[in-house]
Amino acid sequence: MNKFIYKNWVIKPSTLKHKKYDVFKDSKKVLSFGDKRYQQYKDKIGHYSNLDHLDKKRRVMYYRRHNKDYGYPSADWFSKKFLW
Repeated sequence: MNKFIYKNWVIKPSTLKHKKYDVFKDSKKVLSFGDKRYQQYKDKIGHYSNLDHLDKKRRVMYYRRHNKDYGYPSADWFSKKFLW
């Protein structure tokens, strides 16, 4: 998998050591999200689906810890949309 396109965003595997994905808009890097060292509920992009745990209780606990809405676009928003 090389890239994933969502609306006008291009999402690619990150070049940073511990990040899962980089987000680009108009060929400029906007942000990075996800951490390779941790699992997620379901990777909807698919590159890190080997780290899916599909545990609904863990998903609920994640949302309790991350209950603030940082808006769109933010690493929080992309994580919730594509990983949790």
